[in-house]
Amino acid sequence: MAVSEVEQVLSEAAAEVLETMFFTSLAAEDEPPPPITEPVVCARLSFHGAPSGHLGVRVPLRTAREIAANFLGLEDAELTEARVGDVICELSNMVCGLVLGRLESSGLFELTRPELGSGESGNPRYAPAASRRLPLEGGVMEVWLEWESPQ
Repeated sequence: MAVSEVEQVLSEAAAEVLETMFFTSLAAEDEPPPPITEPVVCARLSFHGAPSGHLGVRVPLRTAREIAANFLGLEDAELTEARVGDVICELSNMVCGLVLGRLESSGLFELTRPELGSGESGNPRYAPAASRRLPLEGGVMEVWLEWESPQ
């Protein structure tokens, strides 16, 4: 599958999960969203199957708090750092499941538990197979996918 097709699936899956499960909408995309330069919350998980690889999500802390509040139905003041991290991990898990289902609908995969990382450890280790920066009404989200072996 071409990189542009994988990026489209990545984008569509992330948008669907954000809108249906996290009550967060994408903003109009007049121009590509700017790079994230503020503190972030990152989650990354591995998947094993055919193919195997990793999926990661990076979200500015402010945006992560909005996503968590929407998902949990809480006010910002009620959120702890741990809860925000748990929600972003769950977001990465849901996006990964949907992406894999669309790319390899007949495949069986084992997903690892998502892990939080710093801004640097939340980046792909290698050049990602696909990467998208999505404009959200409350900020921006980066999502990326990398394969363990060439596709």
